[in-house]
Amino acid sequence: MESIVDWLSSHMLPCFHKQLFGFSCPMCGFQRGLILLLQGDVFGSIACFPPFAAWFLTLLACIVLLATKKMTKRIGWMIVWINLGVFLFNWIYQNVAF
Repeated sequence: MESIVDWLSSHMLPCFHKQLFGFSCPMCGFQRGLILLLQGDVFGSIACFPPFAAWFLTLLACIVLLATKKMTKRIGWMIVWINLGVFLFNWIYQNVAF
């Protein structure tokens, strides 16, 4: 696993969106967050890319709902919209200068 993390760390792609347009894309921080996650640093991963927290909670909710057979189409769509909202909020937050 260490060799994969080392390879990923040395082959990170630049953000072409940021280079072209001058502001962060919705996925900025994903590569760094993924590397931290693979190294076992969950909180560092979430700090780099906050939507990881929503993904963890979504995965946990889906597992529980599927196991208890309470997953419905409506709940599935609510989960999708919540995740899209988290991405949108994160993207706006990244690009607002404080």
